[in-house]
Order: sequence, then C-alpha cells, then structure tokens
Amino acid sequence: MNFDHMTDAEVEGVVEDAEAELARRRTLDTAAERVAEILTSYQAAAGIQDGTEWRQPTGVLEAYLQGALVTHDGKTWESLIAMNVWEPGVSGWREVTEDGAPPAWVQPSGAHDAYDEGAQVTHDGKGWVSTTEGNVWEPGNYGGKLRDGEIE
Repeated sequence: MNFDHMTDAEVEGVVEDAEAELARRRTLDTAAERVAEILTSYQAAAGIQDGTEWRQPTGVLEAYLQGALVTHDGKTWESLIAMNVWEPGVSGWREVTEDGAPPAWVQPSGAHDAYDEGAQVTHDGKGWVSTTEGNVWEPGNYGGKLRDGEIE
C-alpha cells in the first residue's frame, strides 16, 4: 500500500482500522476457548462433572462440551461436539468402552459424528476399521475393512 498521497490523519485512520481488525480477529481466535473455560467452571460449580449420569440440558449453560464424558443406559459416552444437547446414542456422542475394545457401530447422523479413518467398531459380530475419513456408511457396505474377523 502506498501512503505517499495520504495525509497524516488518513494514515492514522488506516492504522486505527488495522488495529481494530487485528483485535477483532484475536477475539475470534480465542472466544471459543474462553467460552469453554467459563462453561467448564460453571458446570463444575453446578455439579456437572465428567462421568456423571447424562441429563437433558435445559439451557446453554448445561450443554455438554466436546470431550465431556457421561454415563447413559449403562454405557460411557464422549461428546464429539461442543454445546451438545443430544441424548447419547442419538447424535454427537461416541461410546467409550472400559476395556478399550472397539465400541458397537452407531449410524452417524451427520458430519459431526462420522467415523474418522482408522476408527474401529464392532458390527454384526465382526470388527471393522474405517478406511475413509468422514465415514457414515454401515460396516460391510463401503469405506471399511474387516478387522479381525469374527468377534467372540
């Protein structure tokens, strides 16, 4: 940008606009992290902790953060998305098994809970590995390969 033709006041205006834009971008870069910190603090004070029984959030302050762990229907679940208000097993959650074995496959409801390449699941008594990123297909149809054969 050539400033030769600009007055000092015009250059100062450009600098002020640039500083305002940089401040806006920094706010955007850190806002989600700051919101997560505030919600984590609020939820801890309200007794909402990892590993507790899932309960239907009634507002944004009770929504589950990405990575939150809950129990529901005798299983442990991890939230795959921020601000998760869905019931585990319906959308936005992935089962976490205690022994580290692959969880049962659950039909993804969208890109937010699609399986990553390399994700391992069980389905119809067999172990499967996703061979594609963003996999929403039922094992055995597309995007997966048999892991170990029959599961006992």
